[in-house]
Amino acid sequence: MKPSVSHAIPLPHRHRQEAAEGWLMLGNPLEALAELEGLPDVFRQRLDVLTLHWSACSALRRWDEAWRVANAQWTHYPEAVESWIHRSYAARRHTGGSIDQAFGLLEPAVERFPTEPILYYNLACYLAQMGREEDAWKRFQQALEVGDPIEFRMMALADEDLKPIWSRIAVMS
Repeated sequence: MKPSVSHAIPLPHRHRQEAAEGWLMLGNPLEALAELEGLPDVFRQRLDVLTLHWSACSALRRWDEAWRVANAQWTHYPEAVESWIHRSYAARRHTGGSIDQAFGLLEPAVERFPTEPILYYNLACYLAQMGREEDAWKRFQQALEVGDPIEFRMMALADEDLKPIWSRIAVMS
């Protein structure tokens, strides 16, 4: 049975979720995880709670745990684009993971979410790191077509993953 996310977590449990969000905003993912651990299991499988859990694990670079959380998120919520993104991001970094695995897990999401520019952007990152610069360039251009070109260009020029195509991005008009 799929966990419900249509209603807010009831009090007093909602306070734990809000505290976890606050700790993350303050840059303390360990305290965020401690708050989330205090939630009953029934609430820990919600999309918003799984996203918080993944974000805390990511901030701590606990990639094996982030991988487990992302897989649970994707299993329960494949209709949420962040489930696909979190899973591929963790796939790149968890023990035994790789850029190839991350790319393979994220690429099918484009058919499901063709207007999500961050998918094209992330695929461009993976392709650039795989040495497939022409394919990376094409995916980056797709991100610009469906997203904010200025925002994505600025983001790309600060992203080491896209370094192989920086010279092309820098001269775009």
